[in-house]
Amino acid sequence: MKKILILTIALIVVVTGCFMAVACTDNFDYATQRAEYAAKTAYSVGVIQLAPHDALDKANDAFCDELTKLIEAEGKTVSFIKSNAQGEDSNNSSILDNFIAKKVDLVYSIATASSQTAVSKCKDYHIPVIFNAVTDPVDAKLVDKLEGQSGNVTGVSDINPIAQQVDLMVELMGGNTDDLTVGVLFVSKETNSVVQKDSVKAACESKGIAFVEESIDGVDNIGNALDSLKKKGADIVYLPTDNVLATNAAAVHAQNAGDTNLPIVCGEGGMTDLCGVATLSVDYSYLGKLAAQQAFEILMGKKSAFEIPVTSQTENFTYVINTKVAEEIGFTIPQSVIDKA
Repeated sequence: MKKILILTIALIVVVTGCFMAVACTDNFDYATQRAEYAAKTAYSVGVIQLAPHDALDKANDAFCDELTKLIEAEGKTVSFIKSNAQGEDSNNSSILDNFIAKKVDLVYSIATASSQTAVSKCKDYHIPVIFNAVTDPVDAKLVDKLEGQSGNVTGVSDINPIAQQVDLMVELMGGNTDDLTVGVLFVSKETNSVVQKDSVKAACESKGIAFVEESIDGVDNIGNALDSLKKKGADIVYLPTDNVLATNAAAVHAQNAGDTNLPIVCGEGGMTDLCGVATLSVDYSYLGKLAAQQAFEILMGKKSAFEIPVTSQTENFTYVINTKVAEEIGFTIPQSVIDKA
């Protein structure tokens, strides 16, 4: 009887421990943090952005505007400490140290490298982190899963509709997949870039479309990489939404126009404005608003970060075309695509 009692108690301890691991993720008192946040009348948010370019700027501005509106509607105030790493991963650490020293209530991190530093730095201080513009937050090790995740972290993925992008490339090239080869130019050191490259490859394979790839580690070899893709037989190129390529989208077009002249489908509209012929774009302003709603729930003490699932845009993607770029590379955008845009 005594053995049965001991086993029963042990089982209760194990089950209770598992429940607490799911509910709290560690020994920190999140209930107290929620109560303290709910009682506040003024909040401070640290905003770190990896690099200055159109997509990340939109995710930044929309977040701050929307969160300000939500907080002020509650009769409270919010201030922002904004920093940009200027594309240098090494700047992320000092920026986060400054946020921690100033005891911000929450960190909003934009792009993968900045988010990885934010999660690592804020963990011991139990500062909630909301990330954005991260294609695969599980692969980037920001969260262990998209819902019911561990850690004081949640956020927004900027994954674009890869399978539909491949369909768009097929349509741009006349609709015939038999003789079509899709190429991807990606940045090997960026997780976002590699994830999208692999997704395009999988989508092409599922549709029986030939696939080639070329990686770069920086901007200096963009031209050579495009030439290599053409020599490998690429008819059209997909450009992922990574920060190196987004920041240097104009350079991509400069290297492409005149010699290689490959039609490019970018992962989002801002890059398409500089170097692409078309895309089915996510809306980074909308993603910023999604992140603001998550931050609002945390700051109001309604939920802890790990209770808020990672989200993304799932519908209402926008067709964007660039007839100027198409003309400069001698490419004609089909009327069917123009009509959608």
